[in-house]
Amino acid sequence: MHKFSHIISLFLLCTGLALGGCGKASAPPQGQTGAASDSLKILTIGTADSGGTMYPVGKAISGVVEDSDSTLKLNVSASTGSAGNVRSLEQGSIDLGLVSGDVAFAAVNGSGEFKDAPFKGLKVIAALYPSISNWMARDDSGIFYVHDLKGNKLGVGPHDSTTELAAKVSLSVLGVTEQNSTLVNCGLGSGAEEVKNRTLDAIHGFTGVPISGLANLADAVPCHLLKYTDSELRSIIRSNPFYYMEEIPAGTYNGQDENVATFGIKCLLCVSENMSDDLVYEITSILYENRDRLKYLHPALSYASQTGFMYEDLPIELHPGAERYYAEQGLLQEHSR
Repeated sequence: MHKFSHIISLFLLCTGLALGGCGKASAPPQGQTGAASDSLKILTIGTADSGGTMYPVGKAISGVVEDSDSTLKLNVSASTGSAGNVRSLEQGSIDLGLVSGDVAFAAVNGSGEFKDAPFKGLKVIAALYPSISNWMARDDSGIFYVHDLKGNKLGVGPHDSTTELAAKVSLSVLGVTEQNSTLVNCGLGSGAEEVKNRTLDAIHGFTGVPISGLANLADAVPCHLLKYTDSELRSIIRSNPFYYMEEIPAGTYNGQDENVATFGIKCLLCVSENMSDDLVYEITSILYENRDRLKYLHPALSYASQTGFMYEDLPIELHPGAERYYAEQGLLQEHSR
């Protein structure tokens, strides 16, 4: 179960509130929005490895929510990523979690790693950005395409993460397996450092761009993104219909002078169905009304400002509180989910 890093300080803070409105950090929200309560409500949002995109996106969400409603406080928690966040939401040890769309679908439908333990109560507030496949290697590695990775030592992301899943999906389609290559679980930051030091030949990231760990790597030593061929991308997408064609824009990383074709999937802000409708409505309204501000807090969040991105084509159902907000804005009448 997910553990809070500051549980003692949270306990002291909660017990000191005059209205006694804060329970244990792991307790489900009590359904009071900031507008309806004078007490401080402390929530925790699960993200991922601090070297990736989920963590700074979580920080951006926290900042926007807290600036908009002084009765809400969002603590940002690093984690192993999407699957871990789903389990923590189910257990009640976090209140919100960033979850890749494929993992969310698997959790609700009881497929993949959730085959024996689905979480049908997982709901979504909004899609925030796409996770995009990034493979990076040093310029002096002699590796330029993802299919060139066969026989090398590769950082595929943290264990049980969507980064690892996407790496293994793409590699298997291209014939790169654990039998002919060395696949290493590692954080994006630590893995990038290993590529820098030549103890790994390449590192995979699957999150919003730019990925901070990869950006730091490209700033430190000459590096480049590895490419997929068009036919390889089509094969990858056929094997997982949640993926779609995407591009990493030129200039995303130091030394990158052209767009790089790749694949991606939407990253969702998820909650349990047990979170109160009013609280979800409040958070949804804050995020939607600040969608233009979000893109300035992290480049990956520029997608949230695109028409329909937050509420269209979602792999799982909206939470009723989020659905109510979007419906009141007339958005669900104009765009299908």
